[in-house]
Amino acid sequence: MTSRTILLTGASRGLGRAMAERLLGNGHSLLLAARSREKAEAVCATLRAQDPASRVEPVVIELASLASIRDFAGSMSDRPIDVLYHCAGIMQQSRQRRTTVDGFEETLGVNVLAPMLLTNLLLPNLRRGKSPRIVCVGSRMHRPGLRGPDPHFDFEDPDLQRSYQHDLAYKNSKLALLWFVYELARRLPAHSIGVHAICPGFVPRTAADSVQGLMRFFMLYVLRWMPFATSVETAAKNLVDVAIRPELDGKTATYWEDGRCVESSVESRDAERARRFFDWASQRLGLSSW
Repeated sequence: MTSRTILLTGASRGLGRAMAERLLGNGHSLLLAARSREKAEAVCATLRAQDPASRVEPVVIELASLASIRDFAGSMSDRPIDVLYHCAGIMQQSRQRRTTVDGFEETLGVNVLAPMLLTNLLLPNLRRGKSPRIVCVGSRMHRPGLRGPDPHFDFEDPDLQRSYQHDLAYKNSKLALLWFVYELARRLPAHSIGVHAICPGFVPRTAADSVQGLMRFFMLYVLRWMPFATSVETAAKNLVDVAIRPELDGKTATYWEDGRCVESSVESRDAERARRFFDWASQRLGLSSW
């Protein structure tokens, strides 16, 4: 298997950490991104302790700050990247609407706008990579008919200033992330850079990191044993497969659930809404070209 250089966000804990261990076991070189230098260096130190030959490098990217993203991208110069893996994300539990330092609704800002900016700035690095690809961690929660409110992305109120619900914010962000994936795939030739998305499934052991109290106990000791739950090991394997499987070379715009390539929701595949979101987000981020 060809060794790849992989930039992985959200690498300091949960699925990102599990992915890093599996990728290193397959001989890849990793740039492990976390919100702080301490967290990034800590995960790298732990992985080196497990295997001194691990090729890991800590990097700092605060996804709630456009300045931090730009600073990191500027430090990459002309360094090649084979895989840009957007694993980091948030599932806000607060009933109060929160914003990033740049004024975006936090869930949309971290889960979608930050990956868009980072992708745009690192396109030159990806074009220097070997069979380069971009992978975004999505969620089946972008589909209607599941727990809580259905996704409803209002272009007149994308930041949910008029009516905020944390579940709606999360579902909207995962719908918008697929719009980004599909529209970017249309704009980038598949032979140049492949663009893919994957839902890791419901992983109670990592979801517990985002909640507290009784709900945390419920996820750790009850839901993890339910038949609809996915283990960390299975989720990490499926996530890594999309990053490195050679069959995806030259392909683009795929979506994966439960280790299988499937169709995402009808709305997520609406090309006009995808283009509209892509253009709106690019304008908000100050991006004039792709």
